[in-house]
Amino acid sequence: MIKRKNELSCMNIAMCLLVIFIHVASWTLPDMDRASVKYVALLLPWRLSAFVVQGFLFLSGVKLFSSKKPFNYPTFIKGRVIKVYLPYILWVLIYYAYFIGIGWYRFSPMDLGFYTLLGTLCSHFYYIIIAMQFYLLMPLFKWLVAKVNGVLLCVVFVVITALVKAFVHFTYDDRVFFTYLCYFVIGAVVGANYEKAKAFLKKYSYTVFASFVAFGALDGYFTYLSQVKGAYLRYFEVLHLFYCLSAILSLYLISLYVFEKREMPKILSLCDRSTFVIYLSHVLFIYIANDYLYRLGISDLLVKFLLRGAFTYAVTFALCMGYTFVKEKLYARIKG
Repeated sequence: MIKRKNELSCMNIAMCLLVIFIHVASWTLPDMDRASVKYVALLLPWRLSAFVVQGFLFLSGVKLFSSKKPFNYPTFIKGRVIKVYLPYILWVLIYYAYFIGIGWYRFSPMDLGFYTLLGTLCSHFYYIIIAMQFYLLMPLFKWLVAKVNGVLLCVVFVVITALVKAFVHFTYDDRVFFTYLCYFVIGAVVGANYEKAKAFLKKYSYTVFASFVAFGALDGYFTYLSQVKGAYLRYFEVLHLFYCLSAILSLYLISLYVFEKREMPKILSLCDRSTFVIYLSHVLFIYIANDYLYRLGISDLLVKFLLRGAFTYAVTFALCMGYTFVKEKLYARIKG
Protein backbone atom coordinates (compact mmCIF):
# COMPACT_ATOMS: atom_id res chain seq x y z
CA MET A 1 0.00 0.00 0.00
CA ILE A 2 1.42 3.42 -0.99
CA LYS A 3 2.11 5.69 1.99
CA ARG A 4 -0.32 8.61 1.94
CA LYS A 5 0.67 12.10 3.05
CA ASN A 6 -1.07 12.70 6.37
CA GLU A 7 -2.03 16.28 5.57
CA LEU A 8 -3.76 15.19 2.35
CA SER A 9 -5.56 12.42 4.21
CA CYS A 10 -6.78 14.89 6.83
CA MET A 11 -8.00 17.25 4.12
CA ASN A 12 -9.74 14.39 2.33
CA ILE A 13 -11.62 13.31 5.46
CA ALA A 14 -12.65 16.88 6.31
CA MET A 15 -14.11 17.42 2.84
CA CYS A 16 -15.89 14.08 2.98
CA LEU A 17 -17.59 15.20 6.20
CA LEU A 18 -18.54 18.50 4.60
CA VAL A 19 -20.02 16.96 1.45
CA ILE A 20 -22.40 14.88 3.57
CA PHE A 21 -23.40 18.00 5.50
CA ILE A 22 -24.12 19.80 2.21
CA HIS A 23 -26.45 17.07 0.98
CA VAL A 24 -28.16 16.59 4.34
CA ALA A 25 -28.80 20.34 4.61
CA SER A 26 -30.00 20.49 1.00
CA TRP A 27 -33.10 18.53 2.04
CA THR A 28 -33.93 21.02 4.80
CA LEU A 29 -33.26 24.44 3.28
CA PRO A 30 -36.04 24.43 0.62
CA ASP A 31 -38.70 23.85 3.30
CA MET A 32 -37.56 26.67 5.58
CA ASP A 33 -38.85 30.22 5.82
CA ARG A 34 -36.28 32.33 3.96
CA ALA A 35 -36.98 35.32 6.18
CA SER A 36 -36.11 33.38 9.35
CA VAL A 37 -32.87 33.52 11.29
CA LYS A 38 -32.78 29.70 11.28
CA TYR A 39 -32.71 29.67 7.48
CA VAL A 40 -29.73 32.03 7.36
CA ALA A 41 -27.99 30.07 10.14
CA LEU A 42 -28.11 26.92 7.99
CA LEU A 43 -27.74 28.62 4.60
CA LEU A 44 -24.39 30.24 5.32
CA PRO A 45 -22.44 27.14 6.47
CA TRP A 46 -24.10 25.21 3.62
CA ARG A 47 -22.84 27.72 1.08
CA LEU A 48 -19.42 28.12 2.65
CA SER A 49 -18.97 24.34 2.62
CA ALA A 50 -19.47 24.32 -1.14
CA PHE A 51 -15.81 24.11 -2.05
CA VAL A 52 -15.48 20.36 -1.59
CA VAL A 53 -15.81 19.18 -5.20
CA GLN A 54 -13.24 21.81 -6.17
CA GLY A 55 -11.13 20.61 -3.25
CA PHE A 56 -11.34 16.98 -4.37
CA LEU A 57 -10.11 18.06 -7.83
CA PHE A 58 -7.24 19.96 -6.20
CA LEU A 59 -6.35 16.86 -4.15
CA SER A 60 -6.52 14.71 -7.26
CA GLY A 61 -4.05 17.01 -9.00
CA VAL A 62 -1.70 17.00 -6.01
CA LYS A 63 -1.72 13.22 -5.67
CA LEU A 64 -1.34 12.47 -9.38
CA PHE A 65 1.50 14.93 -9.94
CA SER A 66 3.41 14.16 -6.74
CA SER A 67 3.65 10.51 -7.72
CA LYS A 68 7.14 9.35 -8.67
CA LYS A 69 5.90 6.43 -10.74
CA PRO A 70 6.63 6.59 -14.49
CA PHE A 71 3.56 7.83 -16.35
CA ASN A 72 2.12 5.45 -18.93
CA TYR A 73 -1.11 6.79 -20.39
CA PRO A 74 -2.87 3.49 -21.32
CA THR A 75 -1.99 1.99 -17.93
CA PHE A 76 -3.11 5.16 -16.16
CA ILE A 77 -6.49 5.27 -17.93
CA LYS A 78 -7.04 1.57 -17.30
CA GLY A 79 -6.36 2.15 -13.61
CA ARG A 80 -8.76 5.13 -13.46
CA VAL A 81 -11.49 3.13 -15.17
CA ILE A 82 -11.08 0.23 -12.73
CA LYS A 83 -10.72 2.33 -9.58
CA VAL A 84 -13.08 5.21 -10.37
CA TYR A 85 -15.44 4.66 -13.29
CA LEU A 86 -16.47 1.04 -12.69
CA PRO A 87 -17.37 1.68 -9.02
CA TYR A 88 -19.33 4.71 -10.24
CA ILE A 89 -21.28 2.56 -12.71
CA LEU A 90 -21.98 0.01 -9.97
CA TRP A 91 -23.41 2.72 -7.73
CA VAL A 92 -25.46 4.18 -10.58
CA LEU A 93 -27.07 0.75 -10.94
CA ILE A 94 -27.66 0.53 -7.18
CA TYR A 95 -29.30 3.96 -7.04
CA TYR A 96 -31.33 3.25 -10.17
CA ALA A 97 -32.59 -0.04 -8.73
CA TYR A 98 -33.53 1.74 -5.50
CA PHE A 99 -35.41 4.49 -7.36
CA ILE A 100 -37.28 1.88 -9.42
CA GLY A 101 -38.08 -0.01 -6.21
CA ILE A 102 -39.71 3.04 -4.62
CA GLY A 103 -41.62 3.88 -7.79
CA TRP A 104 -39.71 6.96 -8.94
CA TYR A 105 -38.57 5.47 -12.26
CA ARG A 106 -39.46 2.80 -14.75
CA PHE A 107 -36.55 0.88 -16.22
CA SER A 108 -35.27 2.30 -19.50
CA PRO A 109 -31.87 1.32 -20.95
CA MET A 110 -31.67 4.61 -22.87
CA ASP A 111 -32.43 6.71 -19.80
CA LEU A 112 -29.94 4.72 -17.74
CA GLY A 113 -27.30 5.33 -20.40
CA PHE A 114 -27.88 9.08 -20.34
CA TYR A 115 -27.87 9.16 -16.53
CA THR A 116 -24.55 7.31 -16.51
CA LEU A 117 -22.83 9.39 -19.18
CA LEU A 118 -23.96 12.75 -17.77
CA GLY A 119 -23.90 11.91 -14.08
CA THR A 120 -27.46 13.18 -13.66
CA LEU A 121 -29.06 10.28 -11.80
CA CYS A 122 -28.03 11.74 -8.46
CA SER A 123 -26.70 15.18 -7.55
CA HIS A 124 -23.19 14.19 -6.48
CA PHE A 125 -22.31 11.97 -9.46
CA TYR A 126 -21.23 14.93 -11.59
CA TYR A 127 -17.85 14.89 -9.83
CA ILE A 128 -16.99 11.56 -11.47
CA ILE A 129 -17.84 12.93 -14.91
CA ILE A 130 -15.58 15.96 -14.34
CA ALA A 131 -12.72 13.92 -12.88
CA MET A 132 -12.72 11.46 -15.77
CA GLN A 133 -12.34 14.36 -18.22
CA PHE A 134 -9.22 15.52 -16.39
CA TYR A 135 -7.87 11.96 -16.39
CA LEU A 136 -8.41 11.68 -20.15
CA LEU A 137 -6.50 14.95 -20.65
CA MET A 138 -3.58 14.00 -18.41
CA PRO A 139 -0.93 14.08 -21.18
CA LEU A 140 -1.85 17.72 -21.86
CA PHE A 141 -1.58 18.69 -18.20
CA LYS A 142 1.65 16.71 -17.81
CA TRP A 143 3.14 18.68 -20.71
CA LEU A 144 1.94 22.05 -19.37
CA VAL A 145 3.28 21.46 -15.86
CA ALA A 146 6.63 20.31 -17.25
CA LYS A 147 7.05 23.17 -19.75
CA VAL A 148 5.40 26.24 -18.19
CA ASN A 149 6.34 28.14 -15.05
CA GLY A 150 4.10 26.96 -12.23
CA VAL A 151 3.08 30.39 -10.92
CA LEU A 152 2.28 31.62 -14.42
CA LEU A 153 0.30 28.45 -15.11
CA CYS A 154 -1.80 28.93 -11.96
CA VAL A 155 -2.51 32.60 -12.70
CA VAL A 156 -3.47 31.92 -16.32
CA PHE A 157 -5.84 29.09 -15.42
CA VAL A 158 -7.44 31.08 -12.60
CA VAL A 159 -8.16 33.84 -15.13
CA ILE A 160 -9.50 31.34 -17.67
CA THR A 161 -11.74 29.68 -15.08
CA ALA A 162 -13.03 33.07 -13.88
CA LEU A 163 -13.88 34.08 -17.46
CA VAL A 164 -15.69 30.79 -18.01
CA LYS A 165 -17.64 31.29 -14.78
CA ALA A 166 -18.57 34.83 -15.82
CA PHE A 167 -19.49 34.36 -19.47
CA VAL A 168 -19.96 30.69 -20.43
CA HIS A 169 -23.34 29.28 -19.47
CA PHE A 170 -25.18 26.33 -20.99
CA THR A 171 -27.02 23.19 -19.94
CA TYR A 172 -24.68 20.88 -17.98
CA ASP A 173 -21.95 23.52 -17.79
CA ASP A 174 -21.43 22.35 -14.21
CA ARG A 175 -20.01 19.03 -15.40
CA VAL A 176 -17.52 20.16 -18.05
CA PHE A 177 -13.84 20.21 -17.09
CA PHE A 178 -13.05 23.80 -18.11
CA THR A 179 -15.46 25.10 -15.45
CA TYR A 180 -13.03 23.69 -12.85
CA LEU A 181 -9.68 24.07 -14.63
CA CYS A 182 -7.81 26.11 -12.04
CA TYR A 183 -8.46 23.74 -9.14
CA PHE A 184 -6.94 20.71 -10.84
CA VAL A 185 -4.09 22.72 -12.38
CA ILE A 186 -3.14 24.38 -9.07
CA GLY A 187 -3.22 20.95 -7.45
CA ALA A 188 -1.01 19.62 -10.24
CA VAL A 189 1.53 22.44 -9.79
CA VAL A 190 1.56 21.89 -6.01
CA GLY A 191 2.01 18.15 -6.51
CA ALA A 192 4.83 18.52 -9.01
CA ASN A 193 6.68 20.95 -6.71
CA TYR A 194 5.40 19.63 -3.41
CA GLU A 195 8.09 20.65 -0.93
CA LYS A 196 8.58 24.09 -2.50
CA ALA A 197 4.83 24.68 -2.69
CA LYS A 198 4.39 23.58 0.92
CA ALA A 199 7.12 25.97 2.09
CA PHE A 200 5.63 28.80 0.01
CA LEU A 201 2.13 28.32 1.44
CA LYS A 202 3.51 28.14 4.98
CA LYS A 203 5.41 31.39 4.42
CA TYR A 204 2.27 33.18 3.29
CA SER A 205 -0.17 31.34 5.56
CA TYR A 206 -1.46 34.54 7.18
CA THR A 207 -2.27 35.93 3.74
CA VAL A 208 -4.09 32.71 2.83
CA PHE A 209 -6.13 32.75 6.06
CA ALA A 210 -6.91 36.47 5.69
CA SER A 211 -8.11 35.82 2.14
CA PHE A 212 -10.29 33.00 3.41
CA VAL A 213 -11.91 35.26 6.01
CA ALA A 214 -12.39 38.14 3.54
CA PHE A 215 -13.75 36.08 0.66
CA GLY A 216 -15.82 33.99 3.07
CA ALA A 217 -17.45 37.12 4.49
CA LEU A 218 -18.16 38.43 0.99
CA ASP A 219 -19.46 35.09 -0.25
CA GLY A 220 -21.69 34.74 2.80
CA TYR A 221 -23.02 38.28 2.42
CA PHE A 222 -23.80 37.88 -1.28
CA THR A 223 -25.38 34.50 -0.58
CA TYR A 224 -27.66 36.29 1.88
CA LEU A 225 -28.51 38.96 -0.71
CA SER A 226 -29.19 36.35 -3.37
CA GLN A 227 -31.13 33.74 -1.42
CA VAL A 228 -32.91 35.89 1.16
CA LYS A 229 -33.33 39.25 -0.56
CA GLY A 230 -33.70 37.88 -4.10
CA ALA A 231 -30.95 40.08 -5.57
CA TYR A 232 -29.42 39.18 -8.93
CA LEU A 233 -25.63 39.12 -8.72
CA ARG A 234 -24.08 38.57 -12.14
CA TYR A 235 -20.53 37.74 -11.06
CA PHE A 236 -21.43 35.88 -7.88
CA GLU A 237 -19.82 32.65 -9.09
CA VAL A 238 -16.56 34.44 -9.87
CA LEU A 239 -16.42 35.60 -6.26
CA HIS A 240 -17.20 32.06 -5.15
CA LEU A 241 -14.26 30.80 -7.22
CA PHE A 242 -11.85 32.94 -5.20
CA TYR A 243 -13.54 31.89 -1.97
CA CYS A 244 -13.12 28.22 -2.97
CA LEU A 245 -9.42 28.71 -3.70
CA SER A 246 -8.83 30.42 -0.34
CA ALA A 247 -10.86 27.75 1.49
CA ILE A 248 -8.98 24.88 -0.18
CA LEU A 249 -5.57 26.35 0.60
CA SER A 250 -6.62 27.22 4.17
CA LEU A 251 -7.86 23.70 4.79
CA TYR A 252 -4.62 22.34 3.34
CA LEU A 253 -2.56 24.51 5.70
CA ILE A 254 -4.67 23.56 8.72
CA SER A 255 -4.29 19.88 7.79
CA LEU A 256 -0.56 20.44 7.40
CA TYR A 257 -0.21 22.02 10.86
CA VAL A 258 -2.27 19.26 12.48
CA PHE A 259 -0.77 16.17 10.85
CA GLU A 260 2.51 16.98 9.12
CA LYS A 261 4.57 15.78 12.11
CA ARG A 262 1.99 13.49 13.72
CA GLU A 263 1.14 9.91 12.94
CA MET A 264 -2.41 9.54 11.72
CA PRO A 265 -4.54 7.26 13.94
CA LYS A 266 -5.41 3.97 12.28
CA ILE A 267 -9.14 4.69 12.41
CA LEU A 268 -8.64 7.97 10.51
CA SER A 269 -6.37 6.26 8.03
CA LEU A 270 -9.08 3.68 7.39
CA CYS A 271 -11.61 6.49 7.03
CA ASP A 272 -9.36 8.20 4.47
CA ARG A 273 -9.14 5.02 2.41
CA SER A 274 -12.93 4.70 2.54
CA THR A 275 -13.81 8.22 1.39
CA PHE A 276 -14.48 7.36 -2.26
CA VAL A 277 -17.09 4.72 -1.46
CA ILE A 278 -18.49 7.06 1.22
CA TYR A 279 -18.83 9.76 -1.42
CA LEU A 280 -20.57 7.44 -3.87
CA SER A 281 -22.95 5.88 -1.36
CA HIS A 282 -23.92 8.55 1.17
CA VAL A 283 -26.82 10.08 -0.76
CA LEU A 284 -28.52 6.68 -0.91
CA PHE A 285 -28.57 6.62 2.89
CA ILE A 286 -30.07 10.11 2.89
CA TYR A 287 -32.94 8.79 0.73
CA ILE A 288 -33.36 5.83 3.08
CA ALA A 289 -33.38 8.18 6.09
CA ASN A 290 -36.00 10.35 4.39
CA ASP A 291 -38.18 7.31 3.81
CA TYR A 292 -38.00 6.33 7.49
CA LEU A 293 -38.74 9.89 8.60
CA TYR A 294 -41.82 9.94 6.37
CA ARG A 295 -43.02 6.56 7.65
CA LEU A 296 -42.56 7.69 11.26
CA GLY A 297 -44.57 10.84 10.56
CA ILE A 298 -41.84 13.22 11.75
CA SER A 299 -42.47 16.69 10.36
CA ASP A 300 -40.43 19.07 12.54
CA LEU A 301 -37.66 20.43 10.28
CA LEU A 302 -34.98 20.61 12.97
CA VAL A 303 -35.69 17.09 14.22
CA LYS A 304 -35.67 15.77 10.63
CA PHE A 305 -32.38 17.55 9.90
CA LEU A 306 -30.69 16.14 13.00
CA LEU A 307 -32.01 12.60 12.55
CA ARG A 308 -31.24 12.59 8.83
CA GLY A 309 -27.69 13.75 9.52
CA ALA A 310 -27.07 11.35 12.41
CA PHE A 311 -28.38 8.37 10.40
CA THR A 312 -26.42 9.26 7.26
CA TYR A 313 -23.10 9.87 9.00
CA ALA A 314 -23.34 6.82 11.28
CA VAL A 315 -24.56 4.29 8.71
CA THR A 316 -22.42 5.53 5.80
CA PHE A 317 -19.16 5.63 7.73
CA ALA A 318 -19.77 2.35 9.58
CA LEU A 319 -20.68 0.37 6.46
CA CYS A 320 -18.08 1.89 4.15
CA MET A 321 -15.21 1.65 6.61
CA GLY A 322 -16.25 -1.90 7.43
CA TYR A 323 -16.30 -2.72 3.73
CA THR A 324 -12.82 -1.23 3.21
CA PHE A 325 -11.41 -3.09 6.21
CA VAL A 326 -12.75 -6.46 5.03
CA LYS A 327 -11.71 -5.84 1.43
CA GLU A 328 -8.13 -4.98 2.40
CA LYS A 329 -7.86 -7.98 4.73
CA LEU A 330 -9.08 -10.33 2.01
CA TYR A 331 -6.75 -8.75 -0.55
CA ALA A 332 -3.77 -9.08 1.82
CA ARG A 333 -4.62 -12.72 2.51
CA ILE A 334 -4.98 -13.52 -1.19
CA LYS A 335 -1.76 -11.68 -2.06
CA GLY A 336 0.12 -13.24 0.85
